[in-house]
Amino acid sequence: MSLTWKTPSRRRILKALAATAVLLPQLSLSAVKRLLPASKASTDLIEHNDLPLALETIRSAYGRGPITAISQFFVRNNLPMPESHIVADRDLWTVSIEGAEQTANHTTSLSLAELKALPTTTIASVLQCSGNGRAFFAHSPSGSPWGVGAAGCALWTGVKLSDVFEHLGGARTQARFITATGGELLPEGIEPSSVAVERSVPIDKGLDDCLLVWEMNGLPLPLVHGGPVRLLVPGYFGVNNVKWVKRLAATLGESGNKIQQSGYRMRAVGESGKASHPSMYRMPVKSWLNGPGADRKSLPRGRHQLFGVAFSGQRGIDHVDVSLDGGARWQRASLYGPDLGPNAWRTFSLEADLSAGDYLLVSKATDTAGDSQPEYFPANHRGYGHNGWRDHGLAVEVGTNTISEQRTVIAQTDVGIAGTARVAGKQIDRTGHEDSLGKSLFIETASPPCGVCHSLEAAGAKGVIGPDLDALKPDARRIRTAIAQGVGAMPAYSEQLTDQEVTALVEFITSSQ
Repeated sequence: MSLTWKTPSRRRILKALAATAVLLPQLSLSAVKRLLPASKASTDLIEHNDLPLALETIRSAYGRGPITAISQFFVRNNLPMPESHIVADRDLWTVSIEGAEQTANHTTSLSLAELKALPTTTIASVLQCSGNGRAFFAHSPSGSPWGVGAAGCALWTGVKLSDVFEHLGGARTQARFITATGGELLPEGIEPSSVAVERSVPIDKGLDDCLLVWEMNGLPLPLVHGGPVRLLVPGYFGVNNVKWVKRLAATLGESGNKIQQSGYRMRAVGESGKASHPSMYRMPVKSWLNGPGADRKSLPRGRHQLFGVAFSGQRGIDHVDVSLDGGARWQRASLYGPDLGPNAWRTFSLEADLSAGDYLLVSKATDTAGDSQPEYFPANHRGYGHNGWRDHGLAVEVGTNTISEQRTVIAQTDVGIAGTARVAGKQIDRTGHEDSLGKSLFIETASPPCGVCHSLEAAGAKGVIGPDLDALKPDARRIRTAIAQGVGAMPAYSEQLTDQEVTALVEFITSSQ
């Protein structure tokens, strides 16, 4: 197989990125709100398909933390989901186990309750669709036109496959693969092997770190993400992480189903998939910037903290470099936040002074094995595996106002304190916090923004570290003290915010509860 690529011009890349940013949000209107699972935030997701469901996280929704909230986590289903009654009493869900030494000649079943009685493990791992980045390929391959949002990092809790098989005497010695079969609804009148989701991974991988999981970010695994039980294959592309697992087997060969034999195979444009083509297994090193300025949000000129994520399946990240000029010059970014393991993503940041103008901000990650992202990724038939740093760049527009001038404009148009706004010398009743100084400080301009850690519905913030302010409902005095002095890991903001800004922030939080 020969994969080649042509070097596109910078102008074409900027135009393509801008077109993608304009197109994708338009895909997410009424149908998403109509069909979206209760656990999902419609403002943070793009709908690519409703049946089977395909939802992409918008770039600006990722924020700065290392864990992706369930409400913002992408969804990719190959078939319609099972009915919701299967999560009504989760512990009754059963998984048939084949290929264990104690049950070599027959199948046994373990309920979720029995799986929970085995040793429990929690790991952080990225899930990423094989087609993430498909929108950047010039030949428009079939499938959902994912940008960067078909990926997320979560905490997964379950039992290692090695412990499951050990419980039954171990996997049979002749086995070469672990094969998992999903419980999706199959269309009538179609040969099951042509559509059923059944994937095999090498047995060394399966018995090393793969899990059957039933919790995601500390909560019962949602139906839309494979609950009650799914397979987790850390560091491998999403298709291997089979949802609604009904069968787990130690097998002599790979699954004979189409999704294994010819689907999800890396091949040249125009070639039919076959077993000799590389399967979509380990995810290569990849990174991208998430902000500020994602999703066509103009920035003021001045100093900004650029932030993004980087990962490499089974390896982890050694370092990330960032360029402000489309790759002409590079600066070393800082890795911040916890290192959650070789299959989680690392958050990185770089402080940069941005003058007025248009930018293509790009990042290039290098993993612990020394592999770095390429500038370009070769076209392939289905648009799989894209990790080229140039196409994943963040196109940003920087205006002529400084950060302080922009704050003044916001304060003059919507003071966010007395419940009124002043426009062209007239006072008008406030209809919300959409343009308030307090909201701007909460979600973006404070450093770090409050919404990185704290949840607040009015701000659209889904923090995963600090308290949920909607539930806590702190009074004005408590908020003001925390801002001035800091609390625990929260820094003090007294030196960076003016008295007016502190008051606006306090009023925004208290009036939003």
